[in-house]
Amino acid sequence: MEFTEKALVLKVGRFRENDAWVRCLGPGHGVFTAFAFGAARSRRRFCGCLDTLNLVLFQVGSSKRGAYLTLEEGTLLHGFPALKAESSRLGMAVNCLKFAEAVEAGPAGAKAAFELLLDSLQVLEESSEPPTDVFPLFFRAKTAFEQGFGPDFSACHVCGKPAEEMESGFFVVEKGRLSCAACRPTVGLCLPASAGTALTLDRLGRSRPAEWARLDMGGLVRRQCYEIIERFVAYHLGLTWDGGRFRKV
Repeated sequence: MEFTEKALVLKVGRFRENDAWVRCLGPGHGVFTAFAFGAARSRRRFCGCLDTLNLVLFQVGSSKRGAYLTLEEGTLLHGFPALKAESSRLGMAVNCLKFAEAVEAGPAGAKAAFELLLDSLQVLEESSEPPTDVFPLFFRAKTAFEQGFGPDFSACHVCGKPAEEMESGFFVVEKGRLSCAACRPTVGLCLPASAGTALTLDRLGRSRPAEWARLDMGGLVRRQCYEIIERFVAYHLGLTWDGGRFRKV
């Protein structure tokens, strides 16, 4: 199998003296690992390419028996230098990268996962002010929404009452649906969701990273969004943040 694909470098490791393995996310193949043999001594084939957070155009091949992928050559498209130079932006970018790797998007969800991560890195690179510290949280939510788990925050899923008319709504984690107080189910995990919280998460599902700074994140909304997103991601993607990494639950 041979292909050429733009890919974001998620992780790089060395083995033996001159070889490397590279974990990537591409729009056509999702998350994949390939070996770059002779990478440490070849300036022409991978000049400046094999660093985390790089966007690279890779020529990818495979071993003779097709047991593993190999990187034949790479062309650096974007190294995100401004992002890498500022610790707050870099920390948010690495958190997003780790989540994208943990999700392990396959070919079906590869394009959406790649485009969302690339958009996020470009916002972190180009914004005049550092994005809000909830940026990685929004990234996790948006990733989950685009991998086939899109919840509905617009109205009660039973009676249809609009979110903005709810004095005290609830989010039903298992169903990924909003419920008003009168229709709240008696079983399952139901988390408080004010009208502001529901509307913020609804807008998040319809927006791109460049718009996230405009979302309402007052104290109550911030707390409820955090709880809802963390529980939703844990339940539907089976991932939680623990000890500096995302682990399966």
